[in-house]
Amino acid sequence: MKNGIYFDEKKSRKRRMIFKLKIYGSLTVFFLLVVGICYLIIYSPFFQLKNIEIVGNRDFEKSELIQELKLFFISQSKLASILGPNNILIWKEDIDQFKKSNPLIADLVISKDYPNRKIKIEVKERKKFGIWCTAQTNTDYMLINTDSSHKSVFGQYESACRWFDKDGILFAEAPFVEGALINKVSDFTGRQLVIGDMILEQRFFDNLLKIFEVLEKSGLGRGFLKLENLNFQEIVSDSPIGFKIYFSLRINPEFSLAGIKSVKEVGLEKVDYIDFRVENRVYYKIK
Repeated sequence: MKNGIYFDEKKSRKRRMIFKLKIYGSLTVFFLLVVGICYLIIYSPFFQLKNIEIVGNRDFEKSELIQELKLFFISQSKLASILGPNNILIWKEDIDQFKKSNPLIADLVISKDYPNRKIKIEVKERKKFGIWCTAQTNTDYMLINTDSSHKSVFGQYESACRWFDKDGILFAEAPFVEGALINKVSDFTGRQLVIGDMILEQRFFDNLLKIFEVLEKSGLGRGFLKLENLNFQEIVSDSPIGFKIYFSLRINPEFSLAGIKSVKEVGLEKVDYIDFRVENRVYYKIK
């Protein structure tokens, strides 16, 4: 009987040893597999970028944009910083935050070619549509110079001009310019707009675009548009030939083309102002 018990214990120990060896073997294989994968991802050239192509961007900005994107991606996580900026795996398609911090970029799409270890970046830059200048008073506005920023001695208010695109986004510093060749708006509302901001609510900005279109089609030139009080939701055009045109940002101004044509028959040189702040109505005052 004792021999039988001894035999069973010996057999049981052998089974436990085999089981432990299997566990240790599995753990060793798993560990080696993890190490191999880590090596492949971090050190192997398999995931290292060979080429980054940029489409739609100016040549002199390409290297700067690539560097900014690399810094952005490695800052997203600890793992990304370990993998490094040249690892194709850290380049993501979701870059909304990057676009928000780079107002010059209207859109940016990243596509990855794993077999060729290549990144393609399609960039759509914001295009200059007009200049938005801020000033506290008419005196301040006249003091804005071609340096694009001026500290007025009247009220110690900083005046600045910035480019905006057809989406209404301020995206770059601009010089103060005169003449009727560029869309311009002087903002006297006292708002503190910065690059990246939208200049007006979308519904108001849509009508502002149409106001620029009306002025161009009418042959009056773009002149100077002035936004004096946003609560009134009105904007004024100072015509180069010496009269004012009042528009409402709340209504579509396309009807005003016919009104301008009618006033032209009276003689624009005789007019003090034209008022389009009531929809489908034109009011004007003779000097």
